[in-house]
Amino acid sequence: MSAAAQLLLVGGNTRLENLKQQINDSSVTALDVNLNADELESCAHTINSLGDILDSLSAPPKSPPLLRAKEIADSISKLDPSSIQQLADSGPLAAHTAHLWWLVAGKAAVQTLSALLDTFLEQGILLNDEILYWDDVLGSQWYIALYALQTSPFRLWHKFVQARSSHGYTAIQTTPLARSVQGGWMHFYDSVRRCINEREQRILRGKLLSILTGTKTDVRRKRISLKAMKNFNATGIGILLREFFPSGTDDDLPKGATFESYTDSSWHQAVDRGVIAMETLLRTALDDTKGPDCAEFVLTAVNEQSSASPSWPQTMSVQAQTRVIERLETILRDLLPRYTATSISNMEIYGRPSRIVRYWLPLSIGVFSASTSLNVLYSRRYELLSWISDIGSTAVDFWTNWVLEPIQRLIGTIRHDEQSEIALMSKNSLEADRASLERMVVDFVLDHGKHGQGDNAIDTSVIADKVREGDLTPVLMAYEKDLRTPFIGTVRGDLVRALLIQIQKTKVDVEIAIGGIDSLLRSQELVFGFVGLTPGILVSYACLQWLWRTFGNRKGLRMGRQQDDLRHALRRVHRTLTQPPAPVDGVLTYKSQGLLICESETMLRKAQTVLKGADFRAFRQDVSDLINGSDVRRQLSVVERLGWTYLKWMQ
Repeated sequence: MSAAAQLLLVGGNTRLENLKQQINDSSVTALDVNLNADELESCAHTINSLGDILDSLSAPPKSPPLLRAKEIADSISKLDPSSIQQLADSGPLAAHTAHLWWLVAGKAAVQTLSALLDTFLEQGILLNDEILYWDDVLGSQWYIALYALQTSPFRLWHKFVQARSSHGYTAIQTTPLARSVQGGWMHFYDSVRRCINEREQRILRGKLLSILTGTKTDVRRKRISLKAMKNFNATGIGILLREFFPSGTDDDLPKGATFESYTDSSWHQAVDRGVIAMETLLRTALDDTKGPDCAEFVLTAVNEQSSASPSWPQTMSVQAQTRVIERLETILRDLLPRYTATSISNMEIYGRPSRIVRYWLPLSIGVFSASTSLNVLYSRRYELLSWISDIGSTAVDFWTNWVLEPIQRLIGTIRHDEQSEIALMSKNSLEADRASLERMVVDFVLDHGKHGQGDNAIDTSVIADKVREGDLTPVLMAYEKDLRTPFIGTVRGDLVRALLIQIQKTKVDVEIAIGGIDSLLRSQELVFGFVGLTPGILVSYACLQWLWRTFGNRKGLRMGRQQDDLRHALRRVHRTLTQPPAPVDGVLTYKSQGLLICESETMLRKAQTVLKGADFRAFRQDVSDLINGSDVRRQLSVVERLGWTYLKWMQ
C-alpha cells in the first residue's frame, strides 16, 4: 500500500470512529424517548446495519488498512435506501440517520480515494520505469539499432500488409484469375516482389539510415505518450490530495484527513465534492480527447457539478445521500477497473517490447542451431569429458599443492617442526668439508716438514686452528715456490696438491656464505610461509567470489541497484521542487505535487530494502514531512536532511 493512501486512511478513520460513537449515543437517547417497541426494533436494526457496514469498511487490525475496490463496493451495496427513507420519515432519528449515512459515505469515500491514489502511484512507478527504459534506448545508437532489429519482423509484416492492401486488393476483385488458386499465388508473388523492389530501391538510394531515424522517432513518440500519462496521473494525485482533503501536520498525520476542520454544514459537501472529483478525474482519464491542461478541465467540471449539488440542510435528504453512494459504486465497479485495464493496455502499446520481441533473435538462433550444436557436442563428447576431468584434477591438485600443503608447512613452522624448516644445505656438510680441509693442510705440511725446524717442531693443532680461521700460509708458500718451476712441481705432484687444497678452501668458504644465508632464511621462515600461501588463497578467493556472484545469491547486486534507484529518486524529488514553473506563494502545482508524491513513494519502496529497523522508521518520518510540507523551502530542507542523513546508504 502506498504511503500517501495510508496516511490519509489513518487520520480519516480516527475521526470517523469518534463521530460514529457520538451519533450512536445520541441515537440511543432519542430511541428511548420518542419511539414505541416496534419502531424501536426497526430503528435499532437499521442503525445496527449501518454500523456493520461501517465496520466492514475498516480492515482487520493485522491486515493492510486499504481495502480492495470490490470489497468497498460490496460493503456499500448493502445499503438499503428504502429502510433509511422509512427511518427518516419517522422524525426523531432523521438527523442521526443522515449523519450515520454520511459517515458510511465518508468512510467509503476515504477508502475509494486511497484505492485510487494507490492505483495512480502504482501506475506512476511503472510508467517511470518504462520512461527510463526508453531513455536508455535513445541514449545509444547501438540500442537504437538493436531495437530496430528486434522489431524488424513486425515492421516488415506491417509494410507487407500495407502494400497488399494498397496495391493488390482491387486487382483481386477485378482480375478474372482472382477467383482461382493460381491467381492468388500470382497476386502474392507480385506483392512480395513489389515489397522487395521497394526495399532495394531504398537501399540503392542510400536510405538505410532512415530505418534508424524512423525507429528513433517511434521510440520518442512512445516516450512522449508515457510522459503524458505520467503527468496526468501526477496531476490527478495532486488534485485529489489538495482538493479532497487539504493536508496539514499534526503528530506526523495529515490533519486534513481527520475531518477536524469540517462543521455539520460543510463536511457532507466535502465528501460529495471529493467523490465528484474522483469520478470526473477517472472519466477524463478514459476520454481520449482530453487536452494537455487536465487540471483546469477537471476542476472546472468539479466546480460545476458541486454547485449543482444540494447544500445544507438538503444534504440530509436520502436522495442526496443515495446519489453519493451511486457515484462511489460507479467509480468502484466501472470507472476504476476500466482505468486499470486501459492503463495496462497503454503500457503494452507504449512500454518496452515484450520478452518475445526482445529475445526472438537469440531464441531463433538457438533453435535453428540446436541440432548442429548437439551433433558437435556428441562427436566431441570424449574430448569434453577429458577436458572436464582435467579441469577437475587441476583444481584438486591446485588446492592440494598450493593451499593445503602451504598451510601444513606454515603450521609446522609455527610449531618449529624440523621437517618444515627451510635449508639450503645439509646440517653437517660444512663441518665435514672443514675437517677435510684441515686434514689436507696438516698432511701437506707434514709431507713438507723439511721447510720447518723439524718434525717434532710442527704443531698440528696450531695449523688446524689457523686453517679453521682461513690461514693457509704453508700451502700458499709451497704453491708460490712450485710456480717458479711448474713442470717439476707438476711431476712431483705438489702443485696439483696445492691447487686441490685451494679448491677445497673455496668450497668451505662458499658453504660458510651459504650457511649465513641459510640462517637468515631460517629467521624469516614464517614470512616465507605466508608468502607461499598467499597466491593460492588469493586465487581460491577470486574463484569462489566469481562462482558466488554468478550462481549464488544476488542480494548484493540487488542492493546496489536499490541504492542507485534511491539516489536517483532523491535527485528527481529535488528537481521537482526546483524546476520551473516556479511555485506560486511557495505552493507546488498539482502536477509537481503529484510527481513529488510518486518519487517519495519510490524512495520508500527502495528504502525498504536498503534500510532496516529504526533507520527505516526515521526515513519514513522524513518522507512524511516531505509529503505533508506546505512550503517549498521547508520541503527542500527536508530533501537536504535526507541527503546528508542517509548518504551512507546511497553510496
